[in-house]
Order: sequence, then C-alpha cells, then structure tokens
Amino acid sequence: MRRTKQILAAILCLTLAAALVACGGGTGGTGGAGTTGESGEAGEATVTLRLFSAWPEGNSNLLGMEEFVQDVYDKTNGTVIIEWGGGPEAIPANQLAEAIMNGVVDVAWTAHTFNVSHMPVLEALKLIDAPVLREGGGFAFVDELYQEYLNARYLGSPSDGLTFSLYLQRRIDSIDDFRGMTIRATPAYAAFIDALGAGQVNMAAGETYQALERGVIQGTGWPSLGIADFGWHEVVDYIIKPAFYNVDVALVVSSQAWDRLSANQQTALQDAALALEQWARSYYSEAILRDNEMLEELGMTIIHLPPDVAEEYLDLAYSASWASVLEADPVYGERLMRYAGLLD
Repeated sequence: MRRTKQILAAILCLTLAAALVACGGGTGGTGGAGTTGESGEAGEATVTLRLFSAWPEGNSNLLGMEEFVQDVYDKTNGTVIIEWGGGPEAIPANQLAEAIMNGVVDVAWTAHTFNVSHMPVLEALKLIDAPVLREGGGFAFVDELYQEYLNARYLGSPSDGLTFSLYLQRRIDSIDDFRGMTIRATPAYAAFIDALGAGQVNMAAGETYQALERGVIQGTGWPSLGIADFGWHEVVDYIIKPAFYNVDVALVVSSQAWDRLSANQQTALQDAALALEQWARSYYSEAILRDNEMLEELGMTIIHLPPDVAEEYLDLAYSASWASVLEADPVYGERLMRYAGLLD
C-alpha cells in the first residue's frame, strides 16, 4: 500500500537519524550432535541428525514435520536420517538458540522470536510473506544472519500462511472502537495493540479464558486457527478481518551439521524445506477458512472491516511493528524493508 510505504519511509528516516550504527560478530561452536555412518545408496555417507523443537511432540506448530523428515530421507536416498531429539522438556525454547550456536542441536524447529536476542531484526520476519522474502533476495540475507550470529543455516518457514487475528467481545466498526478495550497480547503484536489505542496485557494462553469470562480483558490475539481448542469461542463473539502478520516458525540447521553433509544432501534439505513452506501456505489458507466456518457455526460472527477501516487497520499493524524493528536494528531493518519491496 502506498500509504504504508510512506509511513514506513518516514519512520525509517526518523530512526536512522537518531540511531548509532553498531556491527556485531558471529560466534562459532564446536562438535555436532548427529552421527555419520556407512555409505548410503547414493554413494554418500549416511548422516543421522537429531531434531529438537521449541514445542512438545504433537503440538500444532510441528505440522508437516514428519513429512519434512520423510522428504529429506527420500530426496537423499536414505542417506540423511532425521531423528526426534526432544521438545522443551529436553531443551527449553528460550535456550535453543545457544544450543544451535554451540552445535548441541543439529536441526531446530523453532521460531525467529526465540532468536531475537541474538538478531533483533528477526522480529521483522513475521511481517514478510515467505515468497516475497525469497523472490526479493531477503531469504539469502536472513541465511547470512543466521550463519554469522547463530552459527546456523536458515532453511525456511513451516508456518508461512498462518496469520494472526483479533478475537473480541465487542463489535468493531472503526479504529476508535478499540479505545478503552484491554486485549491480551504477546510481544509479536503488542505494538499493534498499542497503535490501535487499546490497552494490552501479556498473559499465558491458559489464563485467557478466565480473564475474558471475568471481563478483565475484552479480547485476545491469536493465530487464525485453534481458539476453539481453548474454548475461547464461548467467551468472545467476534473475529476481526483482515488477518495480519505470519506466525514465525523457523526451520534451521547448525553449521556443524550442515558441513557434515555433501552438496547433494544440503540441496535436498533446502528443497524439502521449500516444498514444506509452499505446502504450508496452501494448507493454512484452506484450514483457516474451515476453522472460521466452524466458529460461525458455534455462534461467532466474522466482522469484515470496511475497506477504508481495513486499510487503516493494516497500516497500523505493519507500521507499528516495522517501527519496533527499526528501533531495535535500523541498519538491518532497512535492508529487510528493501527486500520486502517497502522502500525504493
């Protein structure tokens, strides 16, 4: 949107004028968690990699994991075997970055948000659709960042297409209607809630039902799937459209593990990750529609904001988050904006 680009350009100018530019260095690691065995069918050494996740086995954020593992196996003629290493019970989600960096973990099914302490600019990844990132040259840049700062390679986004939505107890017809509301938020969209003029509070998902039921909050943000799993459809009435952002699940492999693979095996991992990413975008598009239909049958109402209000709504969502990105890292933030086509 032209208006969004103008807002972001203004934010960038203000941010860069005030920022002190600093450059960081990469950190190396030692050793690898996987093993290398005898040659496989393709005449290449068989490598076993262990995969650790920020979520427990069976969690919805691991959708497509088994298919990815099988696809890698098939594409390498059985010479790359990926085994489940564990979820947060083995390595807490907020400690995965260090484990990747040090080569304790071969493959990580994690989220960019868990890695922002090492690379603040990764907050921007939820703002850029995966095809745009790849086509605009941004994917290679993000991969370079992972190599430099986390001693890892970035393979792709298994959750591309899984958007966020707001679920409210009050009907919304204009941006002014958000004023006076308190909405549960996470760091992923807290800046957006603030920009809407609503109050925001960070609370665990398990506490949200009771907070809604008691009127402590009047709405919550969440991915555009799965609120019925928490029973929230019983205590909120409205789904606000349009949706915004992308859930930022990230698939990465440590550099130590990467270097044990042949060029063909490395390409197989990249191709399998790309196939998963493309499948996810198609899957989530249809799954969100089905989930919304179910929620309507359960009594919820979908509010499609009028075009002018929807434009203002999305402008606030993206400009507020880009402003946060640029404040944290103006140099790399600007580069990602350019890769996303938001700056000339």
